[in-house]
Amino acid sequence: MLMAAAALAEPARYQSYTLAVEPWGILDTDRGVGPDFIRFLAEQAGFVVDARAWPYLRVIDGMRSGENAINLGIPTPERERYGIAICTIGSLKVSLLYRRAGAKHPNAASFAGMSIGELRGSQTLGVFDRAVPHKTVMINDMSQGVRMLAAGRLDATVCVRPGCGNVLDQAGIEAEQVGEWLLSEQPLAIYVSRESALSRDTATMLRLRLACDSYAGRQEVRRLLAPYR
Repeated sequence: MLMAAAALAEPARYQSYTLAVEPWGILDTDRGVGPDFIRFLAEQAGFVVDARAWPYLRVIDGMRSGENAINLGIPTPERERYGIAICTIGSLKVSLLYRRAGAKHPNAASFAGMSIGELRGSQTLGVFDRAVPHKTVMINDMSQGVRMLAAGRLDATVCVRPGCGNVLDQAGIEAEQVGEWLLSEQPLAIYVSRESALSRDTATMLRLRLACDSYAGRQEVRRLLAPYR
């Protein structure tokens, strides 16, 4: 009976897949702002989580099936369909970087026909892709895109902030060398899959919401994001 009681006391265990866009998630690892913050929330809410970073399609497929119980991301039609937004923890800005020595870019249409670096396995430029005809060049991360831009192999490349400023610093690129056209600013939210067992655990969902909206939760987000710009 004691063993049975101990088994019943074991905390629930869930999977978490955050989109692999640095610094939010680092592909094929358990590192990044998303996995780290979700582990914090799990500890506060009383469950165990295996948090990793994967490409967009795996994130969404997991939300659809319920395997990806909890994740961090921006609102997309798929996330809204398969997930329940628990709280908003901040926002991210998506823009295009381009060489100042090149063409002027007063609007999105000015990038038509150009070679644009886009993050593999991501939907960060989804709206732009549908609105502006251009040549898509898949890149593994923002660092690769910045290097290709500096070498003249791209006309523009995706820049996600926080994070993009650190990439430019690491590449030794001065602010006056590049222009930046802001595409969108989107909220970042914690989502729970509608098909997951977590979504049906009323008590844990309440603790999760309270932890995410708490002063300690906001401080943890600030701490995790402090190194990035």
